Amino acid sequence: MYKPDIIKGDMDSIRTEVLDFYTNLGTKVVDESHDQDTTDLRKCVAYVRDLAPNLDKSNLCILVAGALGGRFDHEAGNINVLYRFSTIRIILLSDDCLIYLLPRTHHHEIHIQSSVEGPHCGLIPIGMTSVSTTTTGLQWDLTNTEMRFGDLVSTSNLVQGEKITVQSSSDLLWTISIKKT
Repeated sequence: MYKPDIIKGDMDSIRTEVLDFYTNLGTKVVDESHDQDTTDLRKCVAYVRDLAPNLDKSNLCILVAGALGGRFDHEAGNINVLYRFSTIRIILLSDDCLIYLLPRTHHHEIHIQSSVEGPHCGLIPIGMTSVSTTTTGLQWDLTNTEMRFGDLVSTSNLVQGEKITVQSSSDLLWTISIKKT
């Protein structure tokens, strides 16, 4: 059994018996029901970020299980957290796919674990037009391609090998399917 160190959030959806169970195990509970302007995920990522203020966060990676596949407004809020904390690598994971942010400030090399992910993938610009996106390693590579909502977005693409490269003029969401075991 896994015992979390902390349960943090606005406590509007946790069942009393679940909260009591973990409290009795010694899990710390931080009730932030006074803050309705931020999501539970945002509260938790900020907590992790601030946990060790002097720690180099460049290698920090936060995996968020169950972040997709529920209510769309919650999914959009979780995606918003990727943008809010763009300097931290945060991976949103569901049974079907994973999503993370590719900041425009980097040339990205994505190493594919073909035994568990792929082949379907996508690159999605949210919030602003990507004037120029270039990729390698996809079935339908992009070459200085403009993408934006209401026009072209790269969905239902396919990975072709073990490494994908992406360079873009704007932040993009990378999404790739997860293989069923």
